[in-house]
Amino acid sequence: MSHPTTLNPNDKPSGSKPGIVYSEMGEFDILSHYSRLLGEDPSKSMPIAAIESLCALCDGIEANTIHELLSTIQLGSDTLKEAVPNAISLTAGCDLFTKFITRHSHDDPRDFDTFKKKLQSNGHLFAQRARKARSIVAENGLKVVTNNPVIFVHGYSRCVMAILLNAREKGRKFKVICTETRPSCQGLRTAKELRAAGISVAVIDDNAVTYAMNKATFALVGAEGTLTDASIINVMGTQNVALAARNIDRPFYVATETHKFVDMFPVDQYMIPVKQNVIVFDPEGVEGAMSQEELTFVDYVDPKYITSFVTEMGLMSPTMVGDKIITTRLEG
Repeated sequence: MSHPTTLNPNDKPSGSKPGIVYSEMGEFDILSHYSRLLGEDPSKSMPIAAIESLCALCDGIEANTIHELLSTIQLGSDTLKEAVPNAISLTAGCDLFTKFITRHSHDDPRDFDTFKKKLQSNGHLFAQRARKARSIVAENGLKVVTNNPVIFVHGYSRCVMAILLNAREKGRKFKVICTETRPSCQGLRTAKELRAAGISVAVIDDNAVTYAMNKATFALVGAEGTLTDASIINVMGTQNVALAARNIDRPFYVATETHKFVDMFPVDQYMIPVKQNVIVFDPEGVEGAMSQEELTFVDYVDPKYITSFVTEMGLMSPTMVGDKIITTRLEG
C-alpha cells in the first residue's frame, strides 16, 4: 500500500507560489495564514504566529502515518522560513514546535487517529503556553524597574512594553528615554503608547544615544531572536545602544520569551541569515540611505555587552541562556 508523500521545498510543482505547502495530501497556504494571524492581532509575536500556523497546517492536511505528519510539519516550517525575508524570529517558533512534536511522536501509536488528535492537541496547548510567557516576563521585569530609574529603550518591543506598562500599573515610578529608531520610527510608537499610559518619555534623535545614555540608569531592549552564544538579533541601532551602555557601565538588559531562543551561531554582524541591503554603493536614483522593504534592518549584539536577560524563567545571565539553548538542542 502506497502512502501520500510530502514534497521537498526544492521540488515544487510548476507554477507554485511562495508560502504554500504542496503535498499529495493537499495544499495549505501557510504564509497567508501566518500573515493573517499577525494582521488580526498586532500584539502577537512572530514565533507564536509560526507555531499556530503549523498547528493549523496539521489540522488542515490529512496525514495517515507519523512519518507523514512529521514530514508535513517540517515542510511547513521550511516553506514559511523560505517565504519570509527576515525569518530569525519565526525560526525559533518553528524549531521549538518541531522538536516538541518530534519528542511526543515516540509515544505508542497503535491507534494513529487517536494519537494524531492527541499530538495536535498538545501542539495547540504548547502554543497557548507560549502566549502566556510575555505576561510572566512582565512580572519578572519588576526586578529591574526599581528605585525610580530612568530607562533607555530602543525600537518597539512587546516584551519591553509589557514590563513598563506592568510596572506602571504596580505603582513603580520611572521615566523613559526613547530613540526615534529611524527610518522605521518604531521608537515613536513606543513613546506614544507609553505616554498614553501616563509614563514620562523623552524622545531623542538616534544620533544622541551616547549623549543621552549618561542620563539613564540602565538600557532595556527586546530581541527578535536570541542565538546559541547568547548574542541577540534586534532592530538596527541596538548595537550602538549596547556599546554606549558598556562605555559608561550602565546595565544592558534584554527582555524576551524563551521561545525566541534560536539554535543558530553567527560569527558577526554580516553572518546573520537575514537579507538586507544596508550598504549599497552608488544606487541609482537614491540620494540618502537605502529604503527598507517590509521589515526593518536588524543588528547583531555580542553577549559580552548584555548584563542579563529578563525571561519567563526569571533573570538569566548570557551563560545561562547559552546553556539553555544547547540543552534544548540535546533534548530534541
